[in-house]
Amino acid sequence: MRKAFALLTAALLAAPALNAQDTDNGGVRFGIKLAPNLCWLRSDTKGIEGDGSRIGYTFGLLTEFPIGANGNYRFATGIFLNNIGGKTKTEYSATVDDGQGNIVTTKYVNSATVNLRYLEVPITIKMMTNEIGLIRYYGQLGVSLGANIRAKQDYEVTATANGSTTTTSDTKIDVKDNTDVFKAALVVGGGMEYNVSGNTSLLVGLTYNNAFTSANTKDGVAGFDSPKIYADYLELTLGVFF
Repeated sequence: MRKAFALLTAALLAAPALNAQDTDNGGVRFGIKLAPNLCWLRSDTKGIEGDGSRIGYTFGLLTEFPIGANGNYRFATGIFLNNIGGKTKTEYSATVDDGQGNIVTTKYVNSATVNLRYLEVPITIKMMTNEIGLIRYYGQLGVSLGANIRAKQDYEVTATANGSTTTTSDTKIDVKDNTDVFKAALVVGGGMEYNVSGNTSLLVGLTYNNAFTSANTKDGVAGFDSPKIYADYLELTLGVFF
């Protein structure tokens, strides 16, 4: 998987070089994007499960470089501040000696809401139709590379032992040390552009971001060894090119 991901990234990074051979800089476009998203956490580890979604948002700079002479194919990238997250529920048990010769097993249930912020750079190919009226439709495929810059968590832990239950909770706990710095994901999207006037176009689309890498570190979840939790989201892409 990592080798295939590296090859795909290298191929997409080579796309601007094709532009340099076929077109001048007049085809380069810049714009801005503000996109609400529906995000959730997906677990591949037994004992950890996704427990709901939340609303996030992405905003930043759009940049496109044409590939070829007709402008139907573009290398699409940019730089975005991406706010995502989700909810998880974990269950695990711990057995200890209470110091009086008794073995006590405690069952823990942890409900958590995680808020993650990434600085992301997409590396994608955008394929556009010819103009139909004032509208061009597009499909988009590639990868997204991100670096975590903030991670906060609200949690509630219920511990049950010997028929007795206790609950502890807290909010806005910094869990950046338990969060993997690097994030990579598959990007698939589609939508349309409406030409307002000249070079100005409005952009509307849907984009699905499917994570390749776990959001947490190897020891990032108490009670689990090397858990895998992935942060995915579906985005309503809204933007304007100038």
